[in-house]
Amino acid sequence: MQKPGIELAAKNLSVCRKGKLILRDVSFNVQPSTLTAIIGPNGAGKTTLMRALSGERPEQGQVLINGEDLYADPQYWLQKIGYVPVSNILHDQLTLEQALLYIGQLRLPGLSLAEVAAKVDALLTKFDFPTGDQRRHKPIKVLSSGERKRANVCSELIIDPPLLLLDEPTSNLDPDAERNLMQLLANYAHESGQTILVITHTLNTIDVCDEVIFIENAQLRAAGKRQAVLDVLEQAMPAVQSETSSFYQWARIFEHYKTDDSKRKACKAMVRTGDKSITPAQPHRVIAAPWGYQLRCLLARYMQVRWGDRWSLILTLMAGFSGVLFFILPGKTFLEPTDPSETALALNQARQSVYVVALVVTLLGLITSYTEISKEFHIYKHERMKGLSPSAYFLSKWIWLTMAVGILAPLVLVGFIVLVYGQALPDFPEPRFGQTVGPWEQLIRFQLVGLLTSQSSWLVMITLVLACITSVTLGLFISAITGDSDKGYLYLSFVVVFIVLFSGLIRNEKLEQLIDTLAFLSTGKWAFSGFASSISIYCWFDSWHFDEFNSAGHLASIWLALGAYTLGAAFLAVVILRLGDPWYSRVKNLGRLFVKERIPLMLCLALFTLFFSYTLFLRQQSQAYHALNYWSRQEYGGSGAYEYANVRNVAQIDFIQYWNGKINQSWCGDR
Repeated sequence: MQKPGIELAAKNLSVCRKGKLILRDVSFNVQPSTLTAIIGPNGAGKTTLMRALSGERPEQGQVLINGEDLYADPQYWLQKIGYVPVSNILHDQLTLEQALLYIGQLRLPGLSLAEVAAKVDALLTKFDFPTGDQRRHKPIKVLSSGERKRANVCSELIIDPPLLLLDEPTSNLDPDAERNLMQLLANYAHESGQTILVITHTLNTIDVCDEVIFIENAQLRAAGKRQAVLDVLEQAMPAVQSETSSFYQWARIFEHYKTDDSKRKACKAMVRTGDKSITPAQPHRVIAAPWGYQLRCLLARYMQVRWGDRWSLILTLMAGFSGVLFFILPGKTFLEPTDPSETALALNQARQSVYVVALVVTLLGLITSYTEISKEFHIYKHERMKGLSPSAYFLSKWIWLTMAVGILAPLVLVGFIVLVYGQALPDFPEPRFGQTVGPWEQLIRFQLVGLLTSQSSWLVMITLVLACITSVTLGLFISAITGDSDKGYLYLSFVVVFIVLFSGLIRNEKLEQLIDTLAFLSTGKWAFSGFASSISIYCWFDSWHFDEFNSAGHLASIWLALGAYTLGAAFLAVVILRLGDPWYSRVKNLGRLFVKERIPLMLCLALFTLFFSYTLFLRQQSQAYHALNYWSRQEYGGSGAYEYANVRNVAQIDFIQYWNGKINQSWCGDR
């Protein structure tokens, strides 16, 4: 029994790109249970037409599905349209079965995993991947071009779409594979009642199609049955006495109707009339997978993708550790020297070491994430049209990268520095005077125990983890901005230079205010400040920098600033992904975002405001205590010393003042 089909109609579609009309007043109708070929010379506008039919709103005109405007309710209709672009829409690192199972779970949330697996098995069998075929368990990237094409078609047929659009599904196939695939699609259309449109350059298989649409120089030249289209096109051509075959006739037509950009009319930016489409009297109910369900599926899929490309992650982490190897840390670089004459040199070495470690952690987060969205942006755009949630997509990457890079990498790096380099932190246990210990006892008893039990090591690790997570988020933000362009490395270069310059080591008294203001945006600055504060190098010498101020309030302000930075970058990344929805203008997308997602947006804004305001408050209070440090002369001996403001020295103090002092005064005052 045939399923009810879809009648597709294009009405006066016009698309303007870079000042030229790519489509001009294109109109046609396509009936159910038919395989229709869209043909024409290169550059005629065929792919642009296909995109206009599948979610990229044209500047003018309508796409009608059973008489209803597609762009009046795009998120409903696009879930019923299968679209296979030229590029691969499956992750190369997944096996064929894995890729289709994840697609099935995302688009058919009402089915159990077993039911989805049964549909996948039936489709693969029908498209020449029989049960037991080892190709089902091979990564997509090792399959041949023809096998990948069939796999992409299977991914769209999982939902049994009544309308299926395919952009050059036979490209790079041998003649036999071309005909087999086209015949398979024709049979599918006739048996299932589907409406299938195919862009093709293959003249040998046009006879398999029920109808033909010919596009030339942005305009529709003919549409209808094959022979009728052929007759119309040949009327404008010189007569030929002998024509031996249909293939020869079509070849002559393609030769005659070559694309000529000079024939295309220039166009100014057009207002998208579709943005003013009348909303249906009874809006359709969009049935998409729940947000939490999408997040679980996307997270599982992303973990499989990264596992399939695990060497890339390992090499990235190794590159990060190599940054420390090039900077051999001096012995006891994080410990205050016992000889006061060595303090100035030791302080300089400590600052340089803190800077390098903070910079390595920051760059690790960036370089592992700045391509994670852009490298598969074509897959995201395709799945977005099928109901994918941008926030669930972003979080699936953020959660995994946070665990695998943001948390793990800094912890391993600190352990590497402490256990391999043998560096100790201020409150590590030390051998007693005159006690001699062996290398293994030193490693286990003093280094490892100190790493796990000392306060300074935990403060350092928390700071570096938060800084790395923030950098991961910033990298994903860069990736979202990059989209499907190739400018990601330019954005990364700018951010890296900015971080290197404003992470805290480079100082200029004449530009101090400007540097402090800009440094607020540098993740490396917060990593540097938090690390320096955690190991109390502020107490070593009389050259006091507020970045190194070691109060609980100052350290908490750093953590809150990193939290605000992370939240802000994630929020902007998701907004950018949402603004890229092709069926509305950016202005309308923004308006719909703030209407439909107002609760999560308000929650994000409230958290950001809370983090940022407390960051400023705690920094202001800590700066006030930092300014209270003073030089005093001792009564005996005539020598002087620096004194640290301490709340214990205040006679009259209330409860709030006491705790404000305990939180924001320097730890040096407790010595």
